[in-house]
Amino acid sequence: MVEGTLKRKTTIKKTKSSWFWAFWALVGVILVSLFFLFHAAAQPVGITDNKSKIANTDATFDVSLNKKQVNALVAYYLSDTNTSGYTFRVEDSIMMYGSAKFLGENFKFGMALKPEVTKNGNIILTAQKLAIGNLPLPIPTVMQYVKSSYNAPKFVKINPNKKQIYVDMTELPVTQGMSFRAKVIDMKADNFIFEGGLANGRK
Repeated sequence: MVEGTLKRKTTIKKTKSSWFWAFWALVGVILVSLFFLFHAAAQPVGITDNKSKIANTDATFDVSLNKKQVNALVAYYLSDTNTSGYTFRVEDSIMMYGSAKFLGENFKFGMALKPEVTKNGNIILTAQKLAIGNLPLPIPTVMQYVKSSYNAPKFVKINPNKKQIYVDMTELPVTQGMSFRAKVIDMKADNFIFEGGLANGRK
């Protein structure tokens, strides 16, 4: 009887031991997966200020837009893209809204971005402020999450280390043979000027 009791105790200990190690093995797999996910997202993005596709001719024109028109344009270009719940709005700042999951909970966030026009007419959006509930998370951490979860279109590149989103105007779809580049972004004056022209030398 004593021998049988000892066998049962040994079996129970083995079962507990198996579950114990299985649990920690699962935790280890999850942690390693998260590490590689965020490590990959944190890698620097090779960003080149690509030259505009607009042909070097006199047949160019300027298009002046306000915030409402820019919002409509952004919605148009993102309409065929799975934005994964992220939205972009031109308000007093350029805002990005979405949600991020941390510790099993979803937190809504708003990120204010400052626009800058590059030498070749592309756009750099640099994150200035972040609001995500009461969480004191740094901007690069949230941008890493966005980069890993957002299936961004080809013309959008996210660089968490620099807290920047790069909009490559040369990668925007060419419409009726026309291509565009940014010239002026004046948030206070509500003035956005883009230059258009024939793409790739088309006449």
